[in-house]
Amino acid sequence: MTRPVTAGIDGSAASFAAAAWAAREAELRGTSLRLVSAWSPPGGTAPEPPEAAERRSWATRSLELARDRLRSRHPGLPIHATLLGLPPHEALLLSGVGAGLLVLGSRGLGGMSALLLGSTGAHTAARADFPVVLVRPVPHPGDRPAGPVLLALDAGHAEQEDVIAVAFEEAAMRGVPLRALYAWTPPGPARTYPVAQGHGTRSNAARQAAQRLAEALLPWRQKYPDVRVEEVCQEDVPAGAVSAETRRAGLAVLGHRVGYGAGSRLGAVVHSAVRHAACPVFLVPQA
Repeated sequence: MTRPVTAGIDGSAASFAAAAWAAREAELRGTSLRLVSAWSPPGGTAPEPPEAAERRSWATRSLELARDRLRSRHPGLPIHATLLGLPPHEALLLSGVGAGLLVLGSRGLGGMSALLLGSTGAHTAARADFPVVLVRPVPHPGDRPAGPVLLALDAGHAEQEDVIAVAFEEAAMRGVPLRALYAWTPPGPARTYPVAQGHGTRSNAARQAAQRLAEALLPWRQKYPDVRVEEVCQEDVPAGAVSAETRRAGLAVLGHRVGYGAGSRLGAVVHSAVRHAACPVFLVPQA
């Protein structure tokens, strides 16, 4: 059995959506599901104040509710629930190290919630040197057909083999096509150029982009001959192009540069994708 799929729980709709997605992923990968919730215990030896006890109780109830729901829906799936007495971002980073995949909701709760998956989740994803999937709650997710895997390549990052490998692996595992997007900001008005034979009106920059994209994908096409691939080049603002493409995708795969320290944050393209994506976003760490 491979390493477990781990999902963070904070009681928000986004975290329950993430846990539901993680459960299906665990079944697909033939592994177990680990649910994690966290609360920050008070320091020192003083008695626990009421607000701290309330946060702990909330975290416990949310964790138990998610576990019980998923056990009823996935009776054959091993599900383990863990409550960690750590600050939320520390709990998530610790849990992700031992997981095959860390799944987080992309929107958290305020107020009484531990804020496990709001800004803390984004900060955790920015610092994670392991794969993270961010899931937004969407109406009736079961009604959506299985779309292709969207591979969004960064025009400014040369080393993207890990991102391409993950996208092909995910498409092959799901039995769906791969849609590879290469977008860059043009110097003038934005134009869209789908990569297709006989498209003689493309600019020189678009033809060069198409060639770079084809060369980057060629080894992986040969390794995964059963994965149908569509190549798309766009002269467009990358953040907007990626967000728009997620509307037709079942999963979006993006690379992100790993940052460290309190100021770490997701890049503009990833942040936009996470905020606006109509599908889960799989983040592959890059140095």
